[in-house]
Amino acid sequence: MSIITGKNICKSYGKDTLENKVLKNIDIEVSAGEFVAIMGKSGAGKSTLLYQLSALDKPTSGEITIDGKNILDFDESELVNFRLYTLGYIFQDYALIPDLNVTENVLTPLLMRGIDWKTAQKISKEVIDSVGLEGKYNNLPSQLSGGEQQRVSVARAIAGKPKILFADEPTANLDSVSGRSVIDLLAKLNEEGQTIVMVTHEEEYANHCNRIIRLEDGVVKKIEDRNYLLTNTTKGSVEHVAPINLPTY
Repeated sequence: MSIITGKNICKSYGKDTLENKVLKNIDIEVSAGEFVAIMGKSGAGKSTLLYQLSALDKPTSGEITIDGKNILDFDESELVNFRLYTLGYIFQDYALIPDLNVTENVLTPLLMRGIDWKTAQKISKEVIDSVGLEGKYNNLPSQLSGGEQQRVSVARAIAGKPKILFADEPTANLDSVSGRSVIDLLAKLNEEGQTIVMVTHEEEYANHCNRIIRLEDGVVKKIEDRNYLLTNTTKGSVEHVAPINLPTY
C-alpha cells in the first residue's frame, strides 16, 4: 500500500528565460514500511524532490498524496500540523537548538503537540536511550560529537512516532564510523516498520534500502529494486534493474 504518491511533480525556480526546471514530471510511489534512497549527482534534484515529498516545499505543478491526503490542498496551518503529527525529519546539519540540552531538543516537538512535560520527558528519555545516548540527557549540542548530534536528531524525529521519516544526507557531515552507525540506526528503525525516505550520495549506505531511485537532471532515470526484478517500465525512459549487490559491513 502506497503511503506516498507523487504524480507529474515539477519544480522550477525563476521565470521566463531565467526559469530553472529542477524537477521534471516525476512520478513516484513509496509503500508503507519501505526504506527508499534517492540518489544522483550534485544538482540532480535529490534534496529538492525530498522537500516536495516531505511537505517542506510545494511543487510548481503536480500532485502529492501522503497517507491518503492531498497535501497541496492544505493551508499553511494545516500543513504545519500535518508535519508535526505525521512526519519526522533528519537534516545533514542536525538542526538542533544550541542553547537546549539533549532532552530539551527531543521533547520540544512533543510539547508543541500538547503533550504534558512529565510525559514528554519520559518519552524523550526512552528514545534517547534507544539511539545509544544514555547519560547524555543534559549535554548541550556543543558537547557532543557530530555522530552524537545526529543521533539526537534521529531521537527527536522518532519521538512522536511519525508515519514517515525523511532524511536529507544524514551522514554528509560525519566521518565514516559515525556515518555507518547512523545508517545502522535507520536500518534498525526500518526493520521495526518505520517508513524512511533518504537522500544519500553513498552507495554503501544505500545498500540498506529496499529501493534506490536515481535522478539525473531532474528526471527519474533508474529504479533499482533489491527485493525483486521489475521487467516492465512504467515510464518510457525509466530503467528498472535487478537487485543491487553491494558489500555489507
